Amino acid sequence: MSAQPTILVVDDERELADLYAMWVGEDYEVITAYDGRAALGQVSDAIDVVLLDRHMPDITGDRVLEEIRAAGHDCWVIMVTAVDPGLDIVELDIDDYVTKPVTRTQLTRIIENLRVQSRYGDDGRRELRSLSNKMETLEDEHSVEELADTEAYQDLESDLKELSGSLVEDLDGE
Repeated sequence: MSAQPTILVVDDERELADLYAMWVGEDYEVITAYDGRAALGQVSDAIDVVLLDRHMPDITGDRVLEEIRAAGHDCWVIMVTAVDPGLDIVELDIDDYVTKPVTRTQLTRIIENLRVQSRYGDDGRRELRSLSNKMETLEDEHSVEELADTEAYQDLESDLKELSGSLVEDLDGE
């Protein structure tokens, strides 16, 4: 990320998009899109972080995410949505998932954590954080007992353990 990251705020609720833009606009350059088509028109390699609503009337946030990744953009993507997280988030190529209502403190903390993490390069830590965030999000919404019997959660848990072990081995080898 550059010294002052550029954040693309995408939400079909204009008031919310504008509010999020105001919250982060003091510390970051902000671009706002009020629907999926506009978001896709604004995405470029200059975007560092996308705050993405999941349910929008024209193009869903999931589809916008797919298009961002298919185009090769390596920006951080934070789903900021009223959609309660289900096991389908395991498959989303996102860095974090936040359920509305969201506070200014939550948004700024997540973005700052991503900025700190970006300083350490991409040696697997980004994927580890993404997996950890997904697990935490699911466990906040569902009981561990309920999740433990699902294949998606078991795969997530396994991937997290494997990646953690791999990173520890890499650090021990240095």
